[in-house]
Amino acid sequence: MKREHRHLSLLLAVGIASSSFAQKGTKPLSYKQLKYPKLNEVKIPEPARYELSNGLTVFMLEDHTLPTISASVLVHTGSRYEPADKVGLAAMTGQVMRTGGTATRPGDKIDEMLDRAAASVETFIGTASGGGNLSVLKEDIDVGLAVLADILRNPAFPDEKIDLAKTQSRSGISRRNDNVGGIAAREFNRLIYGPNSPYGRIQEYGHVDNITRQDLVEFHKKYYFPNNALMAVWGDFNTEEMKLKIEKEFGSWERGAVSLPPVSQTRMAPAKTVNFIKKTDVNQSQIRLGHIGGKLNDPESAVLNLADQAFGGGFASRLFVKVRTQQGLAYSVYSSWGESYDYNGVFNMGGSTKSGTTVAMVKSILDELGTVVKSGITQSDLNYAKDSYLNSFVFEFASKAQVINKLMSLEYYGYPKDYYQQQQKKVQSATLKEVNEAIASRWSPDKVSILVVGNDGEFGEKLETLGAVKTIDITIPPPPEKIPEPTTETLAKGKEIMKRAFEAAGGAKVLAVKDLVEVMKMTMNVPQMGGDMSMDGTITMMWPDKMSNKMTTMMGEVVSAFDGTNGWMTMGGNTMDMPSQQTDAMKKQYTLHPINVFQNFDKTDYVVYYFKNDKVDGKQAQVLVVKSTAFGTTAKWYIDSTSAMLVKLVARGVGIGGSGMQEAEQFFYDYRSADGVMMPFKTTTMIDGKRQAEVIFSSIKTNTGVKVESFKKPKE
Repeated sequence: MKREHRHLSLLLAVGIASSSFAQKGTKPLSYKQLKYPKLNEVKIPEPARYELSNGLTVFMLEDHTLPTISASVLVHTGSRYEPADKVGLAAMTGQVMRTGGTATRPGDKIDEMLDRAAASVETFIGTASGGGNLSVLKEDIDVGLAVLADILRNPAFPDEKIDLAKTQSRSGISRRNDNVGGIAAREFNRLIYGPNSPYGRIQEYGHVDNITRQDLVEFHKKYYFPNNALMAVWGDFNTEEMKLKIEKEFGSWERGAVSLPPVSQTRMAPAKTVNFIKKTDVNQSQIRLGHIGGKLNDPESAVLNLADQAFGGGFASRLFVKVRTQQGLAYSVYSSWGESYDYNGVFNMGGSTKSGTTVAMVKSILDELGTVVKSGITQSDLNYAKDSYLNSFVFEFASKAQVINKLMSLEYYGYPKDYYQQQQKKVQSATLKEVNEAIASRWSPDKVSILVVGNDGEFGEKLETLGAVKTIDITIPPPPEKIPEPTTETLAKGKEIMKRAFEAAGGAKVLAVKDLVEVMKMTMNVPQMGGDMSMDGTITMMWPDKMSNKMTTMMGEVVSAFDGTNGWMTMGGNTMDMPSQQTDAMKKQYTLHPINVFQNFDKTDYVVYYFKNDKVDGKQAQVLVVKSTAFGTTAKWYIDSTSAMLVKLVARGVGIGGSGMQEAEQFFYDYRSADGVMMPFKTTTMIDGKRQAEVIFSSIKTNTGVKVESFKKPKE
């Protein structure tokens, strides 16, 4: 009865209030007039932090909500450090560390043990980091830590698990064009970073075949040391007791010498490009527009994120209101100012629309981008963006896992631990003037890359109304041809063919070459710069082991050289050591140079044997396999059956202007005598069937008296 009486009283009170409200004729407030109290300050718990004697940095944060314990480890490594001819090596290393287990704990046994305990231990290597993760019930933490430590320190890399990982990789390659959204994301990334950038490379069948067990062993051995790692532990434990457990499992992990390669960076493209991928089996187009983004520590990061939120970050954003609500061109449209910790992210705008309105949607996005760059956003836009950011800030630290992992990542990349609080304050204090100045300086409508994936046969307007269109071929290259091992017969035949080619090239004159100077003009295809780029250059070689390239580019003179031991390069007036990967590519290019091979093919430095007959430009050719025993490089030489001249060379690391590591086809034309040595005065380099570079030589001279000193690194 009392409960019913209270309900009746409440209803009467509501009725009286409603009646009074109606009688006064007062209208309810608009949602824009509602006032909210100031947001409470987000309090972020402070994890305990300490270092083991071996250099392992450990963060710990107690959380007694549930009887579970989790851990994560970050190791300074990443796919950006893998060789360009072995794309996928890092990810495969991270995968097989776990699936293969260790010598004392095979991967399958680890699976069974973890299944029984309802636990998980995983390892990974991504673009800019590697490591492992652990999740166990409180009572299983000793076993969990032991397994995680053993995997990180002592992976076995069994062949059968590597073969399984390779099979999975090949399956992924074969299916990568199944999803149109995936195509758009992948190829847009390549447009922004460039196909040869570690952030834009994609794995092909040939990369998978190149990877060996020893590659996995060496990649792990290069980076996995305690002084190159950080660890975070959170959950239901006592901090002092957990320190002892971590010391037990990780304390004997030995330090190591770590040398991280320079982090690859990307410049802004110089001009707008329009790119198209044809998909006839779709009735909607995937659209991407954008250019290089920023870093999390940019001074303008906070205001640019506010600008992005106002521009295309939600239902009330300018893009959404214009393109979807007002024009009805898309169900969803967005923008994303991408930022990474130590390299630039991607500024990405886009969405999807029906085929007939493809060009209209691109124009609408470009128009709105141009408007905000020219006129800026409004105060109302900024208020919306600030509210969105500040109201969501608390959710960035909603759990202990988020807190400790964010703080560990900040230290991993060298950021201050109060970075997020600083960003929050910058957002709160940001003015409209600051935001619009950042937009004007960092957003460039005239430099966006446009990508459309769709069926142009159904477009309402031609894509060419946006500018010159480049069609991107996404055909998956077939697996590389398998080269058989040599036999007595193929070795004899190969030596006979190589001797004919040697005599045709000049014979004794070739043996007498001590140095070579080639002056050239090179035209390179650079997709991220909108097409071809020409430059002048000089290649100087001195036998037996020295080489330099001097190129005059739009950014000034660039010199790269190898002095027989070390590589160096000069760019923009600064001289630096050449990254080991680029040095290796230069050595391989030198090793495969025809004069070098001709001078040494009958020595133990090379193995030469006959492979097959083929055609080049419609003419019969005999194909030789040429292997350098010193550098482990392999090339296919195509020798014209009539003239005995080298007309084509297929290998990784050949071709001026090529990627240096991808398999390339180099064609040789216009042979002329250079001091008695027959040399091609024109070469063309092709990669994946597309022209990568063309070189015209204006002068080739031998035995010019080049000095050894010219290859030495200049003194600073």
